[in-house]
Amino acid sequence: MKNCEIKSPPVFTADVPRWDRETDADGDAMGLVVEQVFNNTIYNKQKAERALGILLPSLTILAGEWNGLNYTIEHESIRKGSTVYIGYTFDSIPVAQKANIRGKTEQGKLILVAAKAPSADIEIEEIRVLNLNE
Repeated sequence: MKNCEIKSPPVFTADVPRWDRETDADGDAMGLVVEQVFNNTIYNKQKAERALGILLPSLTILAGEWNGLNYTIEHESIRKGSTVYIGYTFDSIPVAQKANIRGKTEQGKLILVAAKAPSADIEIEEIRVLNLNE
């Protein structure tokens, strides 16, 4: 029996034969079943990682760093249509709320748009990027 081949992209199947005492001990045939189960594991792992998203480094946006009412964060994991969750520090929440900050994504960019200029620096503890449609 050879090593299991990881399908690219991974494929999930629920059609896995059941072995019992009557199953012929054919290593090659049984190896295909092990490979199916192994590929299910890889598929599930990738789905779980995608659901968790990518965590970007924390950052502080200084009040003077805004370009008008925009601030751009660049990262290769951001796609057009990514879902992004931003976690502000406790003290930055009121500043972000008063500025009414929203975000939009483009390829490689998260563009934060404020309705009015933030009155102070904003500390972001966590930016989580989800690309569930990939």
